[in-house]
Amino acid sequence: MAEELPDIDSHASDVYGTSRAGDFKLVQFASAQGVARLTLNRPPANVLSVDMIDEIVTALESLEYQRDVKLLVVNATGRYFSAGFELSDHMGDRTYILLEQFHRLIELIGRMDKPSLALVSGPALGAGCMLAAACDITLAAAGAKFALPEIKGGVFNTVAAALLPRIIGRKKAYEMILGGLALSAADAERIGLVSRALPEDKLEAEAAAIVQRFQDGSAPLLQCARRAVAGGLELLPADALKHAEDVYLNQLMATEDIEEGLQAVMGKRKPVWKDR
Repeated sequence: MAEELPDIDSHASDVYGTSRAGDFKLVQFASAQGVARLTLNRPPANVLSVDMIDEIVTALESLEYQRDVKLLVVNATGRYFSAGFELSDHMGDRTYILLEQFHRLIELIGRMDKPSLALVSGPALGAGCMLAAACDITLAAAGAKFALPEIKGGVFNTVAAALLPRIIGRKKAYEMILGGLALSAADAERIGLVSRALPEDKLEAEAAAIVQRFQDGSAPLLQCARRAVAGGLELLPADALKHAEDVYLNQLMATEDIEEGLQAVMGKRKPVWKDR
């Protein structure tokens, strides 16, 4: 089990703002200064129930209307990132609701125009593993573990079956989904399941540096770039190129920040973004 990390919240109130505790019971969600933060908050293991997934979906849907958000950060309280699905919600008719909502969650992360960063400081199992993997950038503490143990309980992870071969390749995906292979953070980095594995005491600083880089960027430029990449993932290369061109010419060129960025490069100065 991973060691407890220093609490990122200890100095992050200026970055993320105050959690809207009145709106959510099982997650914390707040946005400020261009960054939205979603924290899984169902200790001890942040097990994903239908109710918890509903809150996450509500939070993600609200980002569509927050045009100033440049980055979504997903993390968790306690020693686990998430131990996966609530077993009692994985029985009978509840299974249909659970899978429908979790698929909705993964689809929202995939198609939204906000880049996403997952911070994993403890075990990420089953649905928790795929939630972390679905984010654009995933940082993992050295003690984190990643696994899909569902096969041992007579089921399999539907999101992993659909997405994992695209993320880590067919061979390793079979090992994880069919064989229940558990990965260390270092192994997860090696096969591309996470972006970087870091010592426990370095995760917070690296996360803060990434957050700062996104805060220094232009919201519409980041969103256009994210649309161009995400929208072309399932297309043939020629069609993906046409999609990226369409975003560039018909969306990016309509922003005020593109002119400011080019003027700043020519003037050898730092751009002053208007986020418009």
